[in-house]
Formats: sequence, structure tokens, C-alpha cells
Amino acid sequence: MSDRETILQWCERQDKTVAYLTMPESIFNLLDVNLANEVATYFNNNILLKLPEREIRFFEWLKENDEEVWNDLWVQADEEHYVVGISFLPLLIDKLTGFPICDLMETDNYYFTKEHIVDKEAKLFLESIHQRFKAKKQLSLQQALMLQISVQPTDVWHFAYHFKTNLNATKAAIAELVADKMLIHITNAEHLVAFIKF
Repeated sequence: MSDRETILQWCERQDKTVAYLTMPESIFNLLDVNLANEVATYFNNNILLKLPEREIRFFEWLKENDEEVWNDLWVQADEEHYVVGISFLPLLIDKLTGFPICDLMETDNYYFTKEHIVDKEAKLFLESIHQRFKAKKQLSLQQALMLQISVQPTDVWHFAYHFKTNLNATKAAIAELVADKMLIHITNAEHLVAFIKF
């Protein structure tokens, strides 16, 4: 049986009247972006989904390391934390980015895309980082952040968690990149929405 058939059989067995779906890791691990989109479409993008275990572990880490941000995201949840719309499923496939933290209302957002790298000097700086990376030379925290942001949308919390960097040091590295005009930092969710494409 193909991965697609296994996943569709799982979808067919689900009760669409439940408050939210809980997808087993065995099914989640079979997904690619195309299959994730197919699953979301199967449920008409209008059912809720519990985050996968690995993403729940990340948010438990966030609660310990930046409780103010965790509260901004989850404290208003009526009953169950870590439940999101199934339309986010394709974004959850990437283990580095996970559920994007990009619409904080009470605290500053630290969500960046390659469009936040706008200055000519920043692009030259990024080019030199790519050369260092290809040469397998060690990167500074600022360089690693720039490289990651140039490759895919990145929030500071997922970066710190996955690359095991100190969260305060990572935020300070962002501040240095902004001060050096290597990166623009849009903290307000309303203004940040123009950079969000999903």
C-alpha cells in the first residue's frame, strides 16, 4: 500500500464531528507537502488538528523559556492548547519551522523571511555567508541567522530551539543585524502580514 493510500484510509476513518483530529506520528511521518495539502483539502480546510508531538515539545520549551510569548499564543485557548486549523498542516511538515510564530499581539514578533534582507550591503554579506558555509567554515550566530532566514521563513524561537542557541543571545544577534542594517525587524503583526505567504 502506498503512503497516499495509507493516509487517505486514515482520513476516511476519522469522525468529522470531533472537536479536533489527533494524527498519529506514524501517519504524520508519511506526509510530504503535497499529501498534507491533500489531507487539508479532504477535510475542506475547516477542521482543527492537534499539533504533532515534536511541535508540542517545542511549545513546552517555549513556555519555560519565553512564557510571555507562550501566553500570547495559547492563554486565550478555551479548553485545549496546541490545536490549530488543519490548513496549517503543510507548514508542520518542516521540522525546523513548525507552526509559525508570526502574529503575536501582546509581544514583539521575531519572524523573518528573505524579504527582510533588503539592503545591497546585506545581500553582499549574505553572499559571503553562503561562501563560508560552502567552505564548511564555522558561522557566527548572526551569520547562521542570516543564512537560515535566506533559506526559509524563520522565527527566533524555533531557531533557538532547533539550533540549541541561547534565546536571549539569539534576540541580541537579531538586534545587531538590525543595527547594522543587515535585516529589517517588523515587530507588529498587522505590518508583518505583508511578508507572510501561506
